[in-house]
Amino acid sequence: MGVKRRHPVRTALMLTLLAYVLAAVIPYAFPPGSPEAAPAFSADLLTPAQGERATLLATGEEAMKARLDLIARAERSLVVGSYLFADDESGLDIASALLSAADRGVEVRILVDGLVGGLNLLGGDLGYVLGAHENVELRFYQPVNLLSPWSLNARYHEKYVIMDDRAFVLGGRNISDEFLTPQQTPGANDDLDILVWCESADGCGAVENLLAYVNTLWEERCVAQYQSVPSWKRRSVEELTQALAQRYETLRPASLVDWASRTAPLDAYGIVVNPTVPSVKEPTAWNALISLMAEAQERVWVLTPYLVLDGRMRDDLSAVAGLPSDMRVITNSRASGNNIVASADMLLHKGMITGMDLTLYETQRETSLHTKALLIDDDLAAFGSFNFDMRSAYIDTEIMFVAQSQAINAQLARMMENLMADSRTASGGADEQPVSWGKEFVIYLLSPFVSLVRFLV
Repeated sequence: MGVKRRHPVRTALMLTLLAYVLAAVIPYAFPPGSPEAAPAFSADLLTPAQGERATLLATGEEAMKARLDLIARAERSLVVGSYLFADDESGLDIASALLSAADRGVEVRILVDGLVGGLNLLGGDLGYVLGAHENVELRFYQPVNLLSPWSLNARYHEKYVIMDDRAFVLGGRNISDEFLTPQQTPGANDDLDILVWCESADGCGAVENLLAYVNTLWEERCVAQYQSVPSWKRRSVEELTQALAQRYETLRPASLVDWASRTAPLDAYGIVVNPTVPSVKEPTAWNALISLMAEAQERVWVLTPYLVLDGRMRDDLSAVAGLPSDMRVITNSRASGNNIVASADMLLHKGMITGMDLTLYETQRETSLHTKALLIDDDLAAFGSFNFDMRSAYIDTEIMFVAQSQAINAQLARMMENLMADSRTASGGADEQPVSWGKEFVIYLLSPFVSLVRFLV
């Protein structure tokens, strides 16, 4: 009988790969902090408004029009932040508008995630076209560094466009066809932004506070992209630059939007963020949102694409649900959700949610829900990038804008009521959307294993 040959090199490679994966994952499996250490946050700590006005952008078409409008009217500066800046039709439209602004002397800063954003922008020519312009600075949060696997999971998840000191759009929409096209577009998501407009041309506190946060993130945590173009890309980059200039001629707004008449005044506002350090974080944003919800007297309605909660988050949410207020959570069903891993986790942990004193609504629309929003009583609402999951709580950079305004609250309430009308609860509701057998199979197949990595979903 022959002696079985050993392969020490292959074994060493496999062990090295395993160690690398564990180094990338294990630091995030043990989130820090304790409920007792949570900093206090209250509606009483919101900043009184001084000329801030706002409105909600409910459709992808509205969201694209607003972005193009702010870019077209910019006189001094533009800051664009996005987890994803796709090299697709919407990405090309936004890029063409930004280059036009840069051509007329506007200082343009673009901040994207160093993994997902970087792969999209630098996989083709678009990132080089943007980064090479003398008035554009392109930076990446935590670019991929294979020598530090423990940093690979730390991602930038924010989305906003800030124009001069005058206005911003902030919400859940990335720069991508999934988010900035009509709802009937294949693959389009349901999402939401808030647009904040300053009455004074000299600006207002809400924009100043947002810019102060972005500037800190920009200087401390982000890496600039080179402005030089590789020699082998120069021709294609030049061709795309010219094509984008021609493209913008068909996009240039014929007239600017009268935001003063389309917005409602805010009473107060606040900005909630996570620490920007690229590692496992204290759940600062989660603590603040829970504190706000705990003050509710009448209702707490939550919009989130999915719920992936650890024990602490479960206890926090359960405590809020147990208060004497009407608590509702609207999220994707397995049919509508496009995050298969989150759906697999929900399959295992749905009982944890339905066991709370709340009503769970699962949407039955063709489009996937990507909105992150919060409604409290009749005058408080929050909008931004924060999902009710462990990744948003402990890993990613996140931002939520809190608006105190009965008018904005009422706008959000109407949108939520429409979603609830197209949802199912434990007691019934809209017709249940069928789940394709292939999707259902993958969800059931993954569900036993998701618990091992649910903190990364």
